[in-house]
Amino acid sequence: MTRPSILRELTRIPRDASDGQILAIIRTWVDILAGGEYELVGASLGYAMSFGQPDGASIRNALQGYQSPCYYPGVAHFTVSDWRMATGGNLAPRQRISRCEPNASRLAGAVEFDLPLNGRWSDLTAEFAWYAGEHADGARTLRLEGISSLRQLQREADEVECRLAAR
Repeated sequence: MTRPSILRELTRIPRDASDGQILAIIRTWVDILAGGEYELVGASLGYAMSFGQPDGASIRNALQGYQSPCYYPGVAHFTVSDWRMATGGNLAPRQRISRCEPNASRLAGAVEFDLPLNGRWSDLTAEFAWYAGEHADGARTLRLEGISSLRQLQREADEVECRLAAR
């Protein structure tokens, strides 16, 4: 099987896929991110949070914009690392699957997967979703929706609130 056909298969979630099958597909995409192939991930899965930038560059920016004084004090450069080898950092990394009956948006399910960065588990979450209706065999189409840290977003919101309150 050629690489393009393998990648096409990795964008399909079988209609009756088990949680284990879904996580295996997601982990393969995390492996591709660990290889630094952000453009390939963006071209294959898209990236909903690109806001007009190229998808690969947006993925890279999401990784480089991450900050965690708790898990990575003083670290400013991040790369996705092998999830099999990650140790320390976030003691409870999420690999959570949610399923739903497709609605008007055709959303059929989602995965939250905390990324391993620089050899440690982070709280930077890659959010994948799959959508019904694009494949005759009932398979669902996988997309990368976002990469963010709720803890970081809360810290940043608190900092803005403190600055506004000080005025």
